[in-house]
Amino acid sequence: MVARSLFLAPFSLVALVTPLLAEEDAPGPTRELRQTVAASVNNLGLYNGFELSLRWPLSASKSALKKDAHFSVGLSQTATPAYARLGLWLELSPLSVLDVRAGVEPAFYFGTFSSLASFASYGDSFDDDARRGRAAAGFAGRIYISPTVKMRLGRFVAASSADFERWKSNARGPLFYEPARDTLLRTSGDSMLTASSVLLREAAFTTGGKLSYGFIHQLTYVDNAPRNRVQRLGLISVREWEGKRFGLKRPKIVGHVSYYLNDRSKKGQLGAAVAVSFNLAP
Repeated sequence: MVARSLFLAPFSLVALVTPLLAEEDAPGPTRELRQTVAASVNNLGLYNGFELSLRWPLSASKSALKKDAHFSVGLSQTATPAYARLGLWLELSPLSVLDVRAGVEPAFYFGTFSSLASFASYGDSFDDDARRGRAAAGFAGRIYISPTVKMRLGRFVAASSADFERWKSNARGPLFYEPARDTLLRTSGDSMLTASSVLLREAAFTTGGKLSYGFIHQLTYVDNAPRNRVQRLGLISVREWEGKRFGLKRPKIVGHVSYYLNDRSKKGQLGAAVAVSFNLAP
């Protein structure tokens, strides 16, 4: 089993729009350490990750446009049955409606669950059967820049995020299968785009916390391989609790089911994922 970070993109996107769902932001610089545990089907995956972030406000304004302006730095660690990844990122949010994140993520692949399998061309089949027995240990990584635009109108929140990525690997090549993106990339260097958009409606609970639900659209596109484009449309739900619940600090559950509009081997099929996140430090 491998984790698909694309399945976790909805969770990251929802986390970015959380300040728009909140009534008021906490003043002053903040530190947060969160753990996320996730699982997905089609593709099958398991994921466990930690992220430490430090955040400094850039504005004392109470206006909706400026109150969430901030600068953040973060360090992440991800473990799956296929690879272990470290990440370092910086984020600048000059306005509440705009975040721009840039980062680097090197990873070591264990040679399990089809990771870093080598292929000759973008046109090769890389479904489960084609990857069987071809896994190899090695290194790969990405650098990326990710702008996110978000807005709120009454109880409705919308957000759209794009990851412009550059990948490279020491796999035998000339192309390799990257399990987090479920696509083929050139070992000497390749560029790709992943994008996610959500439209959510918020419902508050008198006992505290929120439920948000709506629609999600996801796209994966490799510059040199338009035939390998993946596009999905689905439903997403987010349940957040305040304070401590179930022995966890500020837990959040994100679940979604999506339909493959485009995919060489999964078109017309369904995929699903669930992620649980909670604070390990205030």
